[in-house]
Amino acid sequence: MLQKCANPTCAVPFLSLRDGKLFLAETYPSDRAAFDENRRKVRRREHFWLCSACATHFTLRFDSTQGMMTVPLNERSRPNLLMRAAANGY
Repeated sequence: MLQKCANPTCAVPFLSLRDGKLFLAETYPSDRAAFDENRRKVRRREHFWLCSACATHFTLRFDSTQGMMTVPLNERSRPNLLMRAAANGY
């Protein structure tokens, strides 16, 4: 259940879907033994929420080693630009 803003430095409690931005993310358990019967790593879906103030400056990105991260909006497209540059031989 959502309790507060996903930004670790923000303590705004979750009260309503009308305020802020809701995210649905597919995450992986941190336990390395979390595999299904076909030896595939188990994934789970989790909801995360940014309050209105944080949502104007940040978005969320899941990293397999660090978990859910708060990322400034101006940095959200940077990996895509790097991937395009690499694909074009730059």
